[in-house]
Formats: sequence, structure tokens, C-alpha cells
Amino acid sequence: MNGLEVENVSVRFGGLVAVDGVSLTAPAGRITGLIGPNGAGKTTTFNACSGLVATASGRVRLGGDDVTRLGPAERARRGLGRTFQRMELFDSMTVEENVSLGCEARLAAAVPRGFGGAPRSLGRQVVASRKERATAAEAADEAITRCGLSAIARRRTGALSAGQRRLVELARAHAGRFDLLLLDEPSSGLDTEETEHLGRVVRDMVAERGCGILMVEHDMDLVMSISDYLYVLDFGRLIFEGTPEATRQSPIVRSAYLGEDEGLAELVGESV
Repeated sequence: MNGLEVENVSVRFGGLVAVDGVSLTAPAGRITGLIGPNGAGKTTTFNACSGLVATASGRVRLGGDDVTRLGPAERARRGLGRTFQRMELFDSMTVEENVSLGCEARLAAAVPRGFGGAPRSLGRQVVASRKERATAAEAADEAITRCGLSAIARRRTGALSAGQRRLVELARAHAGRFDLLLLDEPSSGLDTEETEHLGRVVRDMVAERGCGILMVEHDMDLVMSISDYLYVLDFGRLIFEGTPEATRQSPIVRSAYLGEDEGLAELVGESV
């Protein structure tokens, strides 16, 4: 499959089973949502997908290849990008410089053809060629424009609002031109207008580039409006999967959200 496949993955921290036999797919050309109450295991599942935590069992495939034992850098080279719930930006750099890093990091990890799969020399990883610099600049310009950041492209990232910084992080992921993106709480810190803009950006990325997106998100209005398919976790286990409409109507999902009144109200579209 051209995308991400998670097959019966479990993650343990000592005696704690954080993720218990989860299986899901996030194919190219689709926005796949991963939702659930707080502590359900969503971020841990993301970390298993990106190689930040080891799996106790199960497999992770990317583009049909088994990447279960590969680290984050190798998974990125194979086309897997990631944003984080806590933004990882360089505050002393400009928006333009931060966004350019998305493409430059992918280039640094690339394996050139014709060398038997041998990795680049240290010099080639540190010093990009003229063509690579041009490619990075073009990708950064496209991502900055797409995310509506042109007016602040030369501003230092540390001086931006939380919402603007979140869009910079998305633009950096966009510039990496990854085949599959993991978006961890992309609307965190955004106001309503910024969240709606982010939703449009994400939909356009998928429609125009054909990439796949797996998204963890607590904003139910956003996740229900832009996702094509949803998986629901609770206590580390997959309890439901289906379309947004089927998810909204599921009594199993409603039960999982009981006690989180605001989230449940947004999910089912009624007062609780």
C-alpha cells in the first residue's frame, strides 16, 4: 500500500501497556483522523509510527516496506514527516529559515542513486549543492505561500503568536514534501479563524500533492470536517473505526467520551 500501515502494534513502558494491539491504515490521498479521550494512547501510537518509541509487538509499514526496526531519520528519508504537540521551532531563525529546514533535512538524509545505496559523505550532508539549495528555496516559498505566511516570512519565529508558530510548523512539514505526514494536535493554540485556515491548507495539501495524513486532534469540529476516515482509541485499544458520520453516531464512541462533556458535545453535536 502507498501509505502507512500499522499492524497489531503494542507499546509497553515497564508493566504499563500504553498501546495494545492497534491496527490502522493511512493511505495516500486521504486524511485519516486518530481521536480518543485524554490518555487514550494517541501520541504513543504516533511515536511508534515515527520510530520514537520501540514496539513490543506488531509491524509498521511505509509504502509497503517494513520499517518497524528503523529509526526516525530513516523513516523520514522514506517519506514520513511529523509535527509535534509541542512545537519544535528555532526561535532565533526567521520563518523562511525554519520552513527551509523541512526540505533541507530531507535532502541531508537522502541516498543518491548509483552509489549502491551508500549514504552521503559528511561533507555532502553539511554543504548542499546549488541545485539542492534552489530546490529547498522553491519548496519553502511554496509552503510559505500555501500556509499564508508570506507577510511574515522575514520575521523571527520567536516573536510570533502561538497560532502563527503552529502554521510555521505545518509549512515546514509541507516543504519537506513527505509522502505521509503525522500531524499531532495541529490546531493547538489557534483561534477559530486560524483553525479554519489550517483545515483548508491540510485539505489542499492532500488534494494537490496526493500525500496521506494521519492526524491526532482534539478539536472535533476540525477533525470531523476534514477527515475522510477515523480511528478511535480508548485505554490504548482501538474501539471504533469508520467515517466521521458513523463515528458521530456510534454509541461506543459516545461512551468513551463520557466525562469529557465539552469534547462529547462537539463530537455528537448536542448538549450533554
